[in-house]
Amino acid sequence: MEDNNLDIKFLLLEKLNLIEELSFIEAKKHEFETNDIVTATRIITLIQNGIVTPSLLGKKLNISRQAIHKSINNLCEKGYLCLDDETSNKKNKQINITKKGNELLVCRKEVMNKVENTIKKNIGQEEFTKLKELLSKKWD
Repeated sequence: MEDNNLDIKFLLLEKLNLIEELSFIEAKKHEFETNDIVTATRIITLIQNGIVTPSLLGKKLNISRQAIHKSINNLCEKGYLCLDDETSNKKNKQINITKKGNELLVCRKEVMNKVENTIKKNIGQEEFTKLKELLSKKWD
């Protein structure tokens, strides 16, 4: 079957799966759990970019309040995050990234650099640049 006949969702998922496979390989080399390099880094990256309360994080990820609290608690237990009282409102919790969480982000960055270099080798620098430009455009 030619790629021309496949819909955009399938093509993007196929490439995402490839990226995640490469990520798993690299995560093992850095002694992180394979699941953490994908799921934990999604949450930690959002926190790093300023989304620091559970409610905002849940909205951004489009998941329930219960699910985000479970995920945050799991990441706290693993030592990637810690919860602190917000300075302005003690009822609200602020999520902070720990040293171990930052180490995971460094690993993720290394993984993504290797993934991007692999893609560049396969499709060429010019096509890679075009691909990133297309994916960076607003779709909504």
